[in-house]
Parts: sequence; structure tokens; C-alpha cells
Amino acid sequence: MAQMCAKLIRRRGHSAVIARSSEDALALIRGGARVDVVISDVQMPHMTGIELLAGIRQLDPELPIILMTGYATMISPGQANTLGATDYLTKPFDAEAFIGSLERAIRKRERTAILP
Repeated sequence: MAQMCAKLIRRRGHSAVIARSSEDALALIRGGARVDVVISDVQMPHMTGIELLAGIRQLDPELPIILMTGYATMISPGQANTLGATDYLTKPFDAEAFIGSLERAIRKRERTAILP
């Protein structure tokens, strides 16, 4: 799934980095990597996407985060939004839904980057 998403992102002219784990993703952000959007599955080993979202919010409250899940009963879109997710996709999703979500998140990041 990560490879497929990265391919779609690159086709749109953006760069993509795949973190091997939630811990690695947090380390990249903590280390100052320029990240415009985080895309995470909700269900992962060691640290869930919800836990990752909480960790990222401590480091960068404005960083757009798109959560995805194949288990729609785990968390609702409203709950994801309340927790700070920018968007929420239920797998399987089509490429257009993913790209739409990505583009909205990128625009949101661009808007917050120019605010004082």
C-alpha cells in the first residue's frame, strides 16, 4: 500500500518518503525533515496511526495527516477529525479519492506555512 501511494504521489510531481515504522516517521519529523503531509494506516504494529497522529501533533500541530484504514469500524471519520486528522480514507479507495485528499492536504500545508 505504501509503495502504491508513493507512486501516485510521485506521478503528481511530488516527492514521497516511506518510513518503515511509526517510530521512524516520528524520528524524521523530530529530526527536521521537510514533510508536507503524513499518510498513515490506522492499524500498524507497535504504534497505531492514532498514536502516531498524537505524537506528530506534539511536534507539529499544523502538519496535515491523512489516515486510512481497511477496518472502518475501528474509527469513524468524525473521530479521526476530532483527533486531528486532516482526512480519512477507507480502503479500498480509488486513486482519484487519494489524490484529492492529498491535494487538499498540500494546499492546507501551504496556507499554514505562509501564516505568521
